[in-house]
Amino acid sequence: MSPPNSGTTTTTTKKTKNPLSILTEPVEWLRMLTWQLNPTFIAGVFLIYGLGQGFTGSMFKVVADYYWKDVQKLQPSTVQLYVGLYFIPWVLKPLWGILTDAFPVRGYRRRPYFVIAGVIGTFSAAIVALSPNLAAAAAVLCFIGVSASLAIADVTIDACIARNSIEIPSLAPDLQSLCGFCSSFGALLGYLGSGFFVHHLGPQGSLGLMVLFPALTIVLGLVIYENRNSGLHNEKKQEFVGVIYAIGAVASILGKVLQESQAKSDGCHDGTEYPALPLGIEGTFFAL
Repeated sequence: MSPPNSGTTTTTTKKTKNPLSILTEPVEWLRMLTWQLNPTFIAGVFLIYGLGQGFTGSMFKVVADYYWKDVQKLQPSTVQLYVGLYFIPWVLKPLWGILTDAFPVRGYRRRPYFVIAGVIGTFSAAIVALSPNLAAAAAVLCFIGVSASLAIADVTIDACIARNSIEIPSLAPDLQSLCGFCSSFGALLGYLGSGFFVHHLGPQGSLGLMVLFPALTIVLGLVIYENRNSGLHNEKKQEFVGVIYAIGAVASILGKVLQESQAKSDGCHDGTEYPALPLGIEGTFFAL
């Protein structure tokens, strides 16, 4: 018997990873998602989560503060009240979800609501950007419109994501990863670019840039693929739960308003009740 390793050599081959695979693997991953799903749906995720929630949402938060301070010349306590008001469309997200499920338009549940969200956002952002002497109350309504546009588009694309996740469960984690990446990357660009845009374009000019997202949302509503349904196939139990959440959210807001009104009538006005309202609205939003 010959001793081990005598006269024999063992060679191990190691596979070297191509450095370019760092760039090609995400592309192949997106190609796989596009092939498994519909290209217009993937484009919708990039638009709503990346350009909408991420870029436009983050820039809206920064630019709106400069608008109230530099254009409207308002006090911080009043601004906090207004900020709480245009959080309301996000609190009412369950209501938008019920509308998209229970009230289809000509057999479509998603496409019309993309168009509606885009029209609301386009007109709202354009009015603020093009009106130099806009009243504060009108500006609040326009900001609520911009926020509603983002919220309705978000609910509608979430419904599309849920449908595709049910149809192809193996792709559900990939869709969540894609949504998270688009939202985070878009928010990073929005926060980085908001200061630049405010400096060079001013608050109103920067708000004018937000017309881009709702305008593209209208286009998305016209081109995104959706099967046309001849009847209603909504789940009654899910609708009932959604209604309860929506009613609870609205009741929380009204309760906070009544509480602050009662405190003011009792002579407890010390300038702190206005900031308390948006905190109550944000608390309801995060609870949902």
